[in-house]
Amino acid sequence: MIKIEETSGIPIYLQIVLGMKREILTGIFGPGEKLPSIRDLAIELKVNPNTIAKAYQEMETNGIIFFKRGQGAYVSPRTKEDRMGEAKLEILHLVTQIQFIAKSMGINKAQLREIIQEGLQKPSSDEQTNEEGK
Repeated sequence: MIKIEETSGIPIYLQIVLGMKREILTGIFGPGEKLPSIRDLAIELKVNPNTIAKAYQEMETNGIIFFKRGQGAYVSPRTKEDRMGEAKLEILHLVTQIQFIAKSMGINKAQLREIIQEGLQKPSSDEQTNEEGK
């Protein structure tokens, strides 16, 4: 499920794009599968329908989804390798941002590796949720 963080510096429509990309990558929505309508997703996420429309438009521009006239939005038919390649590019982009932030804070690459390694050893929020549900 997509989570919107109101206090995040990331615009809500981009949070939706990132969340939908994650759900597509993990197989929640498969190739050719119909996505929730703009209205339904707006109600579910408690955001303005125009925000969902903007997110869907962004995803269509990037070839992630396509629209069928009068039928809604669908996941573009891509292979798992295509999606993994996109995920890798997204992660590399985030790593570049992290490196920039670390450098601006005086953190060298060795220290950054230690921080990242420490973070990787902690359970993710999804893993914590799964553990709590058992």
